[in-house]
Amino acid sequence: MTANQPFGEWTKVFPDPAMTVAAVDRLVHHSTIFELNVESYRRRTALQRKQQGPGRPASFATPNNVGAPPRAEEQQ
Repeated sequence: MTANQPFGEWTKVFPDPAMTVAAVDRLVHHSTIFELNVESYRRRTALQRKQQGPGRPASFATPNNVGAPPRAEEQQ
C-alpha cells in the first residue's frame, strides 16, 4: 500500500478520528514502513507528457477529438 500523506494527515481524509486510528493501527500492526522522500515518478512523467503536447491519437472518432460542432443538447 502506498500513501502520499503521513499518518498524522489521514484525519483530513477520514472524518472520524477513532476510525482513522483503528485503520492505521490495523495497517501497521505487522508492516514494515518505508518512508521515501523522493520526487514522484508518476507526477514527473505526467508533467513530461503534458509538455510534449497531446498524446497518441484516439482509436475512434468522437466529437471531442475531430473538432465537430457540439450537438444541440450540449449547447444548452
